[in-house]
This record gives sequence, C-alpha cells and structure tokens, in this order.
Amino acid sequence: KRSDVSFKGNTWILNKDGDQKNKVIISRSLDSIQIQEIVMNNDNREQIRLRGELADSTYKDLQLDFKIVSLNKITPSIDSLKLQGEINGTLNILQKDDIYLPSCNLQISDFGVNDIPLGELSIGIVGNRDLTEYVVNSQISDNGIEKFSLLGNFSNRNDIPDADLMANFNNFSLEPFSPLGEGVITNIRGLLNGTAQIKGDIRNPDISGLLSLNDAGIAIPYLNVDYGFGPNSSVRLYNQTFDFENIQLTDAAMNTTAVLDGTIKHQFWDDWSLDLDVNTNNNRFLILNTPFEEEVLYYGTGYLNGQGRIFGPTRALTINVYGETAEGTSLKIPLSDVASVGDYSFINFIEKKDQQTFEIEKTLQDYEGLELNFDLDVTPDAEVEIVVDQKTGSSLKGTGEGILLIEINTKGKFNMFGDFVVVTGTYNYRFGGVIDKSFNVKPGGSIVWDGTPLAAQLNMEAVYSLTANPAPLLDNSGVTRRISTDVVVQLTGELERPTIDFNIEFPGTSSIVQSELEYKLQDPTVEERNAFFLLAQGTFVDEGSGLNQQAVTGNLIQTASGLVNSLLGGGNDKFDFGFSLEQGTLDPAQIQTENRLGVTVSTRISDRVLFNGRFGVPVGGVSETVVAGDVEVQVLLNEEGTLRAKIFNRENEIQQFLADQTGYTQGVGLSYEVDFNTFNDLLRKVFKPKLESQDTKLKAEQTRATMGRDSLIKFYQKPKTLPDQE
Repeated sequence: KRSDVSFKGNTWILNKDGDQKNKVIISRSLDSIQIQEIVMNNDNREQIRLRGELADSTYKDLQLDFKIVSLNKITPSIDSLKLQGEINGTLNILQKDDIYLPSCNLQISDFGVNDIPLGELSIGIVGNRDLTEYVVNSQISDNGIEKFSLLGNFSNRNDIPDADLMANFNNFSLEPFSPLGEGVITNIRGLLNGTAQIKGDIRNPDISGLLSLNDAGIAIPYLNVDYGFGPNSSVRLYNQTFDFENIQLTDAAMNTTAVLDGTIKHQFWDDWSLDLDVNTNNNRFLILNTPFEEEVLYYGTGYLNGQGRIFGPTRALTINVYGETAEGTSLKIPLSDVASVGDYSFINFIEKKDQQTFEIEKTLQDYEGLELNFDLDVTPDAEVEIVVDQKTGSSLKGTGEGILLIEINTKGKFNMFGDFVVVTGTYNYRFGGVIDKSFNVKPGGSIVWDGTPLAAQLNMEAVYSLTANPAPLLDNSGVTRRISTDVVVQLTGELERPTIDFNIEFPGTSSIVQSELEYKLQDPTVEERNAFFLLAQGTFVDEGSGLNQQAVTGNLIQTASGLVNSLLGGGNDKFDFGFSLEQGTLDPAQIQTENRLGVTVSTRISDRVLFNGRFGVPVGGVSETVVAGDVEVQVLLNEEGTLRAKIFNRENEIQQFLADQTGYTQGVGLSYEVDFNTFNDLLRKVFKPKLESQDTKLKAEQTRATMGRDSLIKFYQKPKTLPDQE
C-alpha cells in the first residue's frame, strides 16, 4: 500500500518508484536505527531525501537533501509574509557523544517575498561542538550583485537564543514588505542602503544603525494619496524603533511637498505602531484625492497648509490634521442616491419596508482600522460643492470662510461641526431638460453643521439675472423693453431636503414700473409661476399663457449662447467676452420686439479703470435699425478700491412712441464702500482714520526711543524749555 504525507495542502508520496533501498532498519535491541534512505516526491518532481543513523542518545548522523523543493511548501504560514523560491542543498546534523557538528549549506534560487523576486538566497550555518554557538553567513544576490548580507553569531546558552549579527543593505527592495501595512498603508517601496547591528533576544532584538532610502514611498488608499520620499532619506535605528529624520514628502499626483518626522516601532515584529508628524511649512500639501463612487458620503480634493499627526497601531491608525485649507481644495458631498425614484433629488420615494435599508446604504466604505480628525480653518481658496442630484448635475458650489471639524472612522462615523460662510458661489439648477440655469450665490449665506453632514442647516440666496419684457403682467402697453430681472432662490432648512422659495426682484428699474410689478406678483402662486417661466423661457407670463414653443426655443438659444461663451471666455480674468441671442416677444398689445444679437464685454483697461458693456443688434426686422447698448465705466479713486466714480449709459425701459426711437439715460455717480459690524465701527472707520494713523506714528516713535522692548532703562528726548522759564 502506498504511503504519503500531507503538509500545507501538498501531498508527498514515500518511495514513489518502489526502490528496495527505501527502508528503515531497527536493531533487535531497539537501541539503534539505520535510515538507508527515505525519499518523498510530489507531482511536481520535487524531492526530499533523508538518510543517516541514530544510536541511543550518544550518536546521530543525519543528512537531509532538498532538490528543487518549493520554499512555500515546507515553511510554516506567516501572516503578511509569503515566501517563494526553490531549495537545493544539504542540512547535516552530526553528534558524537557530547560533540555536535551541525552544518547547513542551502541555495534558494528565485527567492522572493510576497510575490516580489529578490534574487538568489544563500544560507550558511555552522554550529560548535556543544551547539551553544552558531556562525551565520547568508547573502541575497541579484545578477551577481550582493543586495543583502547577514554575518555573525547566534548564542544558544540560555532558554531564548541571542543574536549578535551585522546586516548590510545595498539597494535592497522594500516592496515585498508592503503587506505589513495591513491595508491601511500600502505600496511600501524603496531601495535601502546602510548597515545595522542586531543584538539581543532573537524574538525582539535591539537594532542600531543608520539607513538611507532612495525611490521610497507609501500610499494611503483611504485618502487615495501616494507620497514619495526625498532622495537619501535617513532612517535611524535604535532598540525596536525606526526614526525618520525630517524626510521630504512629495505627493505623486500634484507634486506638493511636506516634511515627515517621527517614529515607527514594533514589539516582537508584530505589534507595529506609528507616531509621525507632517508639516507643510506654509505650503499647500495634498491630503485627499478621492473620486466619486456610489454610496460614498464625500469625495474630492483637499490641500492643507498646516500640520498633521499619524499615530497608533497600524490596525487602528488615527490621523489628526490641523491647519487651513489651501488653493485647489474642493470637497464634494453628494445628496442623491441610487434608491431615489425620478430625476429630482428633493423628493425621494422609498417603500416602507426598505426604510431601514435606505438609511444603512449611506455609510463609508469599510477600511479596517482608521480614524481621521480634521480641524480646519476654511479659506476662500477652498471650494465646497453640494451635489444635489448626480443624475441631472444640479449642484451648489462655492468658496467661503469658516471653521470645520470633521470626524471620520472606518466603522461608518462621519461627523461635521462648524460654520461655512459663502464668499462666492454658484447654484447650477437643472430640471427635467427644460431648465438649465446657473445662479450666483449671494455672499453671506451659510451652512452650519452640528453632527450629521446631511442634516446641516442651509441659509442662503442664489440669484439668476436676466433681462425680460414685463409687458404680459402690466396694463401699460408702452413698456416694451426688457428690464433687468433677478430670480432669487432662497434655500433654507436641512441640507438634504432644503426648502426652496422663489422671489423676483427688479434692480435698477424705475419705481413706477417696479411698484406695478410687485403688485401683480404679490400672490405667491403667481410669483412662483413667473419665476419658473423666467427660468424656462426668459419671459413673464400672464394667467392664460403656458409653456409654448417659444419656451423650448428660448432655452435652446440660451444653452447655445452659454456654450459659445465658454469657448470665448478662455478663463481670462482680465478680459471676458460673451455672446447672446435674445428671442423677440409679442406682447398683448401686438407690439413686436425683434430678436436681438447681443455682445457683452467686461474688461480691466488698467488697474484703476473697469469697463462693462452690452450691445444688441436687432435681427430679422426693420422697425429698429440702431445699435442698442448699455455702457458702464468705473474708476477706482483710492488704493483700496472703496471709493469709485461711475459713468453710465443705459437703455430706457419705456419706448418713446411719438419719437419712434429708443431712449437712453446717462449719469455720473460717486460711491464709497466700507465694511462694518456696528454703527460705532462705521463712524470710526469713516471719520477717524487720520487719528488712528497719528496714534500709530506716535507709537512707532516711542518704540524707537527705547533701548529695547523689555529694557528696564528707557531714554526719551528731553522736552524743550520755554523762554520765560530760563
């Protein structure tokens, strides 16, 4: 009957060829055993051969031969450490009375760790006569170049062996040891150079030395960032500690830099812990670069100007970040989800039985053992975007200021605390393919977080500005010109389900027309209906009108105009050139306004002169032949830009029928702008700037008159004596 042995799922067959020499002879007195030969083979023609002799307890002579045996088939399993290679060579154990002569001469070809090839491993070990000392001489070579060597002794005089070894590294790759990061830190890489001395308990030795790293780096998949180390980065070794000394980090995506300093420690090569500090040195540094994925609660790009600390065991890391957001930061929080029905995210319909599932779906992807704490001063360099509906593209995006505390861990916690006050912003509102408009968010709006991100309180207004003919609402048929109109959307309440209210305003319109329009729109239903029509087709509507061909055509024209403007603008802040095509209207009095081709120009002629203009040319009609336009020139009169002179030419709202021509209004104005929190603050800024300047000058003179800020003896200029006092 065939005999076999199984180890790690591999079957080894004893005496596969049926050789009569494969036998063990035991003496009749049972005091000696002779192993003529025991051969074990597997299906891959790997072979282990054992031969030798044992005589009571005073004599042993055993020889174990390996022939192309896979290393991973005969070595025990180790977490995060998988060995590869083929063993060839001999292991000898010889004992004569109290004298032991063990020796080992093994060659491991194609040696690798965790599927990363390292080269050829040579292991040489020779013991002394009483087996209390072993001499070790091992090397790893790749293409004839020695990458690693280990020389020294093992002492076996105590219960636990001690080591006294010297390790040398020559461009030794760290890539095989990436799994030690346990998924929290990945892509551990680099070439290691230097020397280290290993002494003490072999299970947890003290290691001392100085190593250098080249082409090194790590990645943190949870943040989707990858950091490279600067050339010749120094790592000092002592006890069980790896001390990183002011290593320059460079992120692989945007090449931003920071400095890393701190330690990585271990106990018994298993319990790894980190205590690392990162300082951006007043530069921006990439700390977040995650793409959109289904069911994520946040994504985007984050740049930090400040400090960070990474500490704790690798299986439960904590990352604390302190500082302010830097240019390029864009944090996106999606509100929509795959459980919603319809294209509009403000109303989500779910089945009653699915309510629990719906709540659970919005959790973070599970990355075992990571806690993130961000304590940030949000600056206008950072952009926050609330993705209202991923399908339609509706979003609320803006820059602002505030203080945010963000707490995240891999067990699903995602908390936000703090205030965000809008400085600039855009609300892209898309509805059913009919409305596609961009609103400008008014400065001063706020988002307040107090725990759950989607439960933040929203309070802001967004404005969509256009010119529209109010004739459908007015009794006066003489108003046939488009007037400046603002559709104001008020967003209040909970961020995930905000309350949306519409309001229509008429900036720069005469009081007579404005009063009549406000009277016509005092019914909220009428105002909301007109707001919708203004967004859909750019016109007002009376009670008998509905969405018509003009609405669809008008929206297509405005969409085309927007595409042309994006091509012409080119992102130039100093010169903005735009194109528009305004569709004509036919009012209830049968007065027709022709289609108008418009051009808008906004430019900075110099550092102190600003120009804004809008010109329109009638298209397809003969009733109007002149070029209609609005022009505004602003001149900055002081360095701060708070004092301005304005010259303007504006088209009249009411056509001059008797003269059969378009009327214009010209004007000159002067404005002064000042920011204040209280009325006293306003008076102080307006009327006391000279006094503050004098106080500052006096303090400066007093400072120069002293020996030092904290000096005990101070010298002042002697006052002049009046003539009558002499």
